[in-house]
Amino acid sequence: MGFPENIKRNRAFAALLIVLGSPAFTDRTTPAQEPAGHDNVQAPAAIYPPSPSQEEGTRRIRVLRVTEPIKIDGKLDEIVWSQAEAVTDFRQQEPNEGTLATEKTEVRLLFDEKNLYIGIHAFDSEPAHINARELVRDASFSNDDKVEILLDTYHDRRNAFRFAVNPLGTQQDALITDEGRDVNLSWDAPWVSAGRIDEGGWTVEIAIPLTTLRFIEGETAWGLNIARIIRRKSEEDLWSSWQRSFGLERVSQAGELTGVEEIKRRRLVEIKPYASGGWREGAPLIGQPGFDVGVQAKVGLEVAKIGITPSLTAEFTANPDFGQAEVDSQVVNLSRFSVFFPEKRDFFLENAGVFLFGRTEANQLFFTRRIGLTDNGAPVPIDYGAKLTGKIGPYNVGVLQVQTRKLGNSSSGFGIPRQHFTVARIKRDILKRSFIGAMFVNRQGAISSGGPRYNRGAGIDAEFNLTDHYQIKAFVMGTATPGVRSSFISGRIDSRFENNLWRFITVYEDIGSNFNPEVGFVERNGIHQYFGQVAYKPRPRFIPHVREMEFETQIEYYTDRRGKLATKQIELSWDTQFKNSSNLFVRPIENVTDVLNTPFEIRRGIIIPPGTYNFNRPQASFTSDSSKRLILTGRYKWGGFYSGKRDEISGGITFRPNEHLLFDFTDRFNNVRLPQGNFTTNLFAGRVNYNFSRQLLTSALLQVNSAARISTINVRFRYIYRPNSDLFIIYNQTTGVGLERPSYSFQIKLTRDFTF
Repeated sequence: MGFPENIKRNRAFAALLIVLGSPAFTDRTTPAQEPAGHDNVQAPAAIYPPSPSQEEGTRRIRVLRVTEPIKIDGKLDEIVWSQAEAVTDFRQQEPNEGTLATEKTEVRLLFDEKNLYIGIHAFDSEPAHINARELVRDASFSNDDKVEILLDTYHDRRNAFRFAVNPLGTQQDALITDEGRDVNLSWDAPWVSAGRIDEGGWTVEIAIPLTTLRFIEGETAWGLNIARIIRRKSEEDLWSSWQRSFGLERVSQAGELTGVEEIKRRRLVEIKPYASGGWREGAPLIGQPGFDVGVQAKVGLEVAKIGITPSLTAEFTANPDFGQAEVDSQVVNLSRFSVFFPEKRDFFLENAGVFLFGRTEANQLFFTRRIGLTDNGAPVPIDYGAKLTGKIGPYNVGVLQVQTRKLGNSSSGFGIPRQHFTVARIKRDILKRSFIGAMFVNRQGAISSGGPRYNRGAGIDAEFNLTDHYQIKAFVMGTATPGVRSSFISGRIDSRFENNLWRFITVYEDIGSNFNPEVGFVERNGIHQYFGQVAYKPRPRFIPHVREMEFETQIEYYTDRRGKLATKQIELSWDTQFKNSSNLFVRPIENVTDVLNTPFEIRRGIIIPPGTYNFNRPQASFTSDSSKRLILTGRYKWGGFYSGKRDEISGGITFRPNEHLLFDFTDRFNNVRLPQGNFTTNLFAGRVNYNFSRQLLTSALLQVNSAARISTINVRFRYIYRPNSDLFIIYNQTTGVGLERPSYSFQIKLTRDFTF
């Protein structure tokens, strides 16, 4: 629904929106007034007339049933492709909202009893300048042209599958939850694609097995949207939801794919066993004495999936091995709070959006890294895991059960008991794009003479999208731990309004002193948080080469439980996006007031005493044109730091000479000068990838962390010998004076996907 409909539908915001739409606040003309060719792109002279499908309802396209085989070779030479309806009516979201795409795009959809087929013909008037440099699956495609397909197969206007390809046919897939609240790039499906570049542009053919998609049989339509990115022009074109305040992930604004009532889904049965073996030398595993050296071998079930219903799937794992997961990035933490590391293990990432609850990276009731990993990231073997996710009518459900293995002698303090983790999540769709939900989390340890050791959490949450631009979210949750009787509740409410020109956010959060989600993550306890942000996003035409500016100011205010100031941070920033996609960010004000009630040991032997500290830390950063083979980044942050000074300098170089080779180097340097002592830190990360093809990939990563006095090396070879089936060869090394013992490991892992 467009902006005018919001005014009609929500009179509470009418006055505000009329003010924002007045000449004093408006930074652009409507699409019908905006001249073609703006932003120095080769735009056609015509502007889209009002589309009947946009004026009268949703855009629609029909999928065609076929009986003859489709060969996935990127040629689109089967006669049935020309018989299918084509999606062609693309409009620009960037740079000129609502105008015709500068290059023609045709997308057609077919299906048979096994697959959904998608044919893409991306015409290009300058084929020599097509960006196609990525061969790694699930890469960001930040340097490449691409086409993205969104499929809302439940047609709930909230959640969707996203499939993306570049001109080489390289794949990226993701699950979108709650219109982009979570975009899970780690979800992998066994689909097939092939691409070709020719004198007229590029073409891609895609075959997605119907067993991959979850849907309710008999539905007359699925949600469908398509986006094309032309990287050298910094152009983004969409079939539907092309308004800048929407975009592809706004699932509720998608068009429709009709004819799907004839699509039948076979029951999904997928089994993926693995075998791995290798050699390890280094510090002992948890609960084991001495120095660990030896050959190790494992077999297990990486995952098994069974379609209980067409929209509900059960997953199992037994004795899983996550050795192929990417290593964590090293960090230098000079704050008083814990660092949030993202999840990287496949079993926990699959359908992870179902289990979201709380504030990401700061206050979460459930965080999967609490399962099978210690606080310092050491692995704890998992005996088994089971998961049930999907949709039952208007309800989104998720249930997770995992058991970890007992290691060593936990009663002596040198081991970990066997533990059981249970998570249950339910969300009820209400209104057009809103929900209410609940979650329960339980961590149960072994029963000993001291009784059972447990930690439990539960909560309710809600999200109300009152208009296309205004949202209110809230949650309340609590934890139960033996011996804790009070201050174990956490709650939050936040309000957000955002359109093309303005953003307003207000937040209140209360976290009890004894709130303790042991299977979650909380940055700080015993606080009240108040947060407010206002941003203004003009597009000034009188400044050459500038596409958009964003002026933002915000205040974050924390008090303790008695209302006494704990932390206050005031920011004023200016972000400039240029027409060639380069970016300049300046923050002249980052004023921090921090109250230390206890001494803060920032480095060994350097202790900042208790007190109230006030300091300002300006910063400036720049990123060059992301469409080029060579991309440069730089950032400088300076100013006060508690009782002294701190300079932060970071820079990066990314070079892609061709689709096979990648060089990526970053360095972050800190120079801290305090009355209690001076110190410096340096964190270097260097990555080199050489990819022979989309199926044969190699990478090498070196990280050197002077603060922790360690260096790590990770070398990985991956051969995708069939869809969703891999051979990995991995070498890891961690050395340095910051370690009690260095460690070395070499592993070979083979997985094989069987889908029936």
